[in-house]
Amino acid sequence: MSMLTNSLKNLFSKPATRLYPYEEADIQRDCRGRIEYDMSKCIWCMMCSRRCPVFAIESDKAAQTHKVFRMRCIACGACVEACPTDAISMRQHYQEPGYAPIIDSYKQEGAPPKPAKKERAEAPAGPKA
Repeated sequence: MSMLTNSLKNLFSKPATRLYPYEEADIQRDCRGRIEYDMSKCIWCMMCSRRCPVFAIESDKAAQTHKVFRMRCIACGACVEACPTDAISMRQHYQEPGYAPIIDSYKQEGAPPKPAKKERAEAPAGPKA
C-alpha cells in the first residue's frame, strides 16, 4: 500500500486511540493496575518497601504510615508477593494522568496485629559426638 492510500484511509477512519480519561479504558482481566493497602492486616515487617525495585514505598514504623509514590510505581507486584499477611493487593484500576507527583498515604489506626508464630519442630535426639 502506498503512503498516499494509507494516509487517505487513516483520514476517513475512526481514531485508534481513546480520549482517556474522558472515556473509560477497557481494563484487561490480567491487568496489574495499582497497589492498595489493608492496614488492618499490616504487621510492619516493611518487606514491601524493601522489595520495591524503584523505591516507590516509604514505610515509617514509628508513625505507622506507608507512603506510595504513584509516579514511581511500575506495578511489578513485588511488594504484593513479599507481604506475609496479604495486606497489599493489586487493584485493577489505572492511575489517572496528572502533572504533579501523586503520593498516597496509608495510616494504621490502633495497634498492629500480632504476627502468627510458627511452631518449631524439635530436632530428633541423636548421638552426641
